[in-house]
Amino acid sequence: MQYVRCINNRGYQASLTIGATYKILANNEPGSLRIIDNEGEDYLYDAERFQMVELNDEQPIDDAVTIHLNSQLKGILRAEALASQTNVSALLREWIEERLDLPLA
Repeated sequence: MQYVRCINNRGYQASLTIGATYKILANNEPGSLRIIDNEGEDYLYDAERFQMVELNDEQPIDDAVTIHLNSQLKGILRAEALASQTNVSALLREWIEERLDLPLA
């Protein structure tokens, strides 16, 4: 998979966000990149609007997610985990799998 970061959204402010990362799709034309934009549509944009995002061994990918919760919500999650006889992490994983539309790996 290849990703790009938007560096120029002039004329496409609703579709592209400066600094946002977008996934490159197949079927690109010379000088253009097909990406899924902010509106959820795949569209060909001028390649000069983007900078490649390169992942390498010096920048390991972390598969952890950090969630900042207030103390009241932490207590509620802990109570729910105890009632379900599981831990908070397992409860959150289950909730994410049930409610978020994540792509399959």
